[in-house]
Amino acid sequence: MVPQMTVFDVRCDRCGVELTTPTEAVRFLYHPGDLLLKDDSGLLCRSCWRAALAWLGVEQPEGACARCGVAVEHACSIHVQRTGDDTGWQLCPEHGVAFLNQLRTVEPKLTVETLSLAGDWGRSQP
Repeated sequence: MVPQMTVFDVRCDRCGVELTTPTEAVRFLYHPGDLLLKDDSGLLCRSCWRAALAWLGVEQPEGACARCGVAVEHACSIHVQRTGDDTGWQLCPEHGVAFLNQLRTVEPKLTVETLSLAGDWGRSQP
């Protein structure tokens, strides 16, 4: 059985505006290269989603960061997608951290050094 999570905070994860109707909100998910580790509670207002799309770019290159084009392995990158979409964006650690740190719900803020990716699992951690 998959645990269910109730989301009580219905404010935009970026600007904090309260989202009172489903049509005002865009639900998205992100994960560190393993869908089992996803956070699917992401919520952006339409304006912030458009800004995120502009930042992410139209292209969704497989195996490369959507922002800088550097080659990345699936398990060593941040994946972002709109809930219900089959495809999304893959981000290198640097741009993954930049995207996540734009979200007010990510606390404490991350650095590339503190980011834990699916490719890190199984390695001994200090």
